[in-house]
Amino acid sequence: MRKARKLGWAIIALCLLLAPVSARAQTAWNLEQGKSVTAMAMSPDGKLLAVGSSDTHVYLFDEAGKQIAVMKTGNVVTSVGFAGADRLLASSDDRSLYAFGLGGELLWKQDLKKRVEGVAPSTDGSTAAVTVQNSSELLLIDPADGTTQGKASLGARAADVAAAPGGGYIAVGGKDQNVYLLDGSGNVLFKAGMNGTIGSVAVSDEGRVAAGLTTSAVVLLDRDGGKLREIAVLDSVKDVTLTPDGETIGAADYAGHFYLISSSGKTIWQTQVPAPATQLAFGAKGETLYGGTENGGIYSYDVENVVAGAESAAAQKRIVQIAAAAAALLLIAAGLYLLKKYNRLSVFKRIWQAKWIYLCLSPAFILLIGFMYVPALSGLYHSLYEWNPGGRSSFVGLANFRRILSDDYVGKGIVNLGILIVTGLLKAIVPPLFVAELIYHLKSKRLQYYFRTAFVTSMIVPAVALLLIWQNLYDPNVGLINRFLEAVGLDGLTNSWLGDPKTAIWAVIFIGFPFVGILQLLVLYSGLIGIPDELIEAAKMDGARLPRIIRSIHLPLLAGQFKFLIILTLIGVIQDFNAILIVTGGGPMDSTYVPALQMYYAATKFDELGYASALGVSMFFVILIITVVNMKFLRSSQE
Repeated sequence: MRKARKLGWAIIALCLLLAPVSARAQTAWNLEQGKSVTAMAMSPDGKLLAVGSSDTHVYLFDEAGKQIAVMKTGNVVTSVGFAGADRLLASSDDRSLYAFGLGGELLWKQDLKKRVEGVAPSTDGSTAAVTVQNSSELLLIDPADGTTQGKASLGARAADVAAAPGGGYIAVGGKDQNVYLLDGSGNVLFKAGMNGTIGSVAVSDEGRVAAGLTTSAVVLLDRDGGKLREIAVLDSVKDVTLTPDGETIGAADYAGHFYLISSSGKTIWQTQVPAPATQLAFGAKGETLYGGTENGGIYSYDVENVVAGAESAAAQKRIVQIAAAAAALLLIAAGLYLLKKYNRLSVFKRIWQAKWIYLCLSPAFILLIGFMYVPALSGLYHSLYEWNPGGRSSFVGLANFRRILSDDYVGKGIVNLGILIVTGLLKAIVPPLFVAELIYHLKSKRLQYYFRTAFVTSMIVPAVALLLIWQNLYDPNVGLINRFLEAVGLDGLTNSWLGDPKTAIWAVIFIGFPFVGILQLLVLYSGLIGIPDELIEAAKMDGARLPRIIRSIHLPLLAGQFKFLIILTLIGVIQDFNAILIVTGGGPMDSTYVPALQMYYAATKFDELGYASALGVSMFFVILIITVVNMKFLRSSQE
């Protein structure tokens, strides 16, 4: 049995310590503050990256992230693309198409009279496909001088456009929710309908087309227009790209996720950056993936490494699942072993004999398990994931817990929580004990009854109403506290109690004055009336006065009640954030923040349910440790 116990602990440790070894995004470089990445393209040789920005410029970087040229357009850059080895085409919101040399010099500028939606030059520089606003025509432009070589009619307004690296195919996303594939001469090969607005298209040399939809999906089509795959992602797709062979799809969504998807439709890797993802580009051979974001961040990923990391994470996820199943079987086996060892296997026979009683109890057990234990176990399980209900969740191991250690809001919240715990314990024990002693020492039983009833009656006031009353008392303009200070000539002490970071936490603590909790009062009062009268009489005969009786008899015999109240208070203070949420919302700044509030905001405001689960699990273990310590070191008279 001891070996089994050791094996069980080893399995649990394995579950907790395993974390995926994944290649992290490397921020290769950043545009200046406020410059959003609006377009991105890789040179045919994979040595230069062109980045279009909302600040009207196109930036040219080398592989090391060194800026080697800047090109100026007339407005927000809408698209960029390399036309051969010596020039770069860029479209702008100023209705113009630009051609630049790789040193940054302007070669030509063509006014197209309408907003240019996109430009997709062939890598050999022979032609460039251009779409313009509210036009059903695809323009074929000569990159050498900007003249129009031809036009192709689509029958619907065109939006995004992409050209295969070899120039053999052109893909267009229409605003009629159709994808069009054309050959290099502009002849339409197929039209395929999509179930949503098309945000971006990409095409490979084999004629495979990837379409990113605003309905959070990526659709892969073959060169005949047949749907090969439809892959769900987590948010509206902002950009898609394909490797030259069409075997790997890159996708970026508005929630800041970058994806690598195989041609079989399997999401082989994904990551999230702290801003909406806007653009993607593969290196010349698909060995590197570059991603741009709305806040100007540019990220570089080694495809081989991130795929290897994703495969490692999947393998570790399987190990964790197997280990969890083994641990569950081990616990069942251990339970059966103990029942057999102590001759308790007959319990199953007795359960069967009382099956109708247990059947009647089953609804209560089902509700208890379904609404208490299952959510708790779900929180523990999902704390190891980047959890996206309804979408794809990624196993991240202990990453959420490591994030807690570096979260500034959690750090500040722990400081505030320490203050709330100390003051909460004092409020939960001292005022109720004082009032319980006063009621207990009343000579008249009738008066004791009346005072108990008076205190208990206050429970009918809703907690939210009490909080709103105190919020009004603290109001800096019409609040009773400031009005009272002004009335007694203490105008200099008036303050915005909840609006001042120096006083906000103490104002929250003072809510509920004089702090006579009804549950605490009744628990302590019941403990006092349970003390044998003989002890009190014997102490009085020995000359003990009231302070000595309280100190030497009441307090030691109330140790069990103190233990109960301490545990309840600790659990309540650590878990509770209602008062702070209603009264201050965690502010001003972070002066009243607590970890439970961060958990609530992570789940409801930021949709970081895995991180919120990790915070909840952490608070559970803190409460468990404190409870065990309290049970061990604070003993009642019966113990």
